Amino acid sequence: MGRYAREKQTVGYPYASEEENIIVSTTHQLEGYAVERYIGVVSGDVVFSASFTRVEQNFARDRAMAVHSMVRKAREIGANAVIGLSFNCGSFHRQGTKKELCSISAYGTAVKIRTK
Repeated sequence: MGRYAREKQTVGYPYASEEENIIVSTTHQLEGYAVERYIGVVSGDVVFSASFTRVEQNFARDRAMAVHSMVRKAREIGANAVIGLSFNCGSFHRQGTKKELCSISAYGTAVKIRTK
């Protein structure tokens, strides 16, 4: 996971992960590629205990972990790209406690692409 986070910070999107051999983009089209098949929606989630200091220090790492989880799921179902990447963040309380939890979700459309 560490390698993924380092590369993501320096490369940006669209992002090609050497570990997963998959392209991730916030757009719905990839220049130089054609979508052969739309496979389906994939997501990756990270849930963690909330404290302002912890959230501020680790947000980028947790977001990268959510993307990594999503990419792994996309690869498992035969995708070689994820388009339309988006994020959702939320917080909630664990039932029966006062402990606040936060979540980061990364989601997009898993696709099979080919070069034009």
